[in-house]
Amino acid sequence: MICPYCNNVIKNNEEKAVCFRCEIPHHKTCWERYQGCSTPDCYENPTVKANAENVGNKTITEILGKDNYPKVSAVRPKPDSVQTDNPEPKEEFQEEFKTRYKEKLDFKFRRRILLFSSIGVLSALLIVSAIFTYIKINEYYSSEDYRINQFMKTWEAAWESRDIFRYRELLDKDYQYIDKGGKAISYDERIKRVTKSFESVKNISVKVRDVKIEYESVNKNYVNVKFNQTFSADKKEEKGIKTLRLFKSDETGNQWRVFREYYE
Repeated sequence: MICPYCNNVIKNNEEKAVCFRCEIPHHKTCWERYQGCSTPDCYENPTVKANAENVGNKTITEILGKDNYPKVSAVRPKPDSVQTDNPEPKEEFQEEFKTRYKEKLDFKFRRRILLFSSIGVLSALLIVSAIFTYIKINEYYSSEDYRINQFMKTWEAAWESRDIFRYRELLDKDYQYIDKGGKAISYDERIKRVTKSFESVKNISVKVRDVKIEYESVNKNYVNVKFNQTFSADKKEEKGIKTLRLFKSDETGNQWRVFREYYE
């Protein structure tokens, strides 16, 4: 049932008022606001406000199905006498529902477009980042810095495994070791001393940190590798700064070799 004052549906749980003349239910608040029946063609003098009965929150079926309020000898207005200037409330409700439903669909569509756009942008950024990272990693693994770092790991491994043959392959034939006092030790003498050290101890540990690689400005085939070294042989430990001067050429098979070693 539609309230004739506000043109909204009268729900079952709302308080209602029924006109004694035309028996048309209203919202109780609408009846009080209009101070009487608002039905346009209510029978009798429209200037005289009709009385009503407050039926509380009874359902429309309960109101219309029970003769529990006084009736007046009034005739309900004929259907043709009802004004048709405004569209029926039901049609208004349907139009409003369609409008809101369309707005909701448009909102969902825009939200999906935004979501897919965001996913697309994020995916593109991830792809670009992955490509950039791959290029950088590939450049590093192809660089001389990487080859020198690998050389240093081999050098450490030769000491810790006490492998004199592997260690000897890392030295150039013109190799010299310069000790703390500035005395130069030849290749052969150095190999004898290292061999003796390998045979006289059970465990050797070489820890290298703060490695700095400096290429010569004139010839990039020469480089200084400076680092802090902690050398342990059994229970003895020694710390100091060491510099390995490396070079490579066709004679070394384009592989880095140590030709000078300094210890501070």
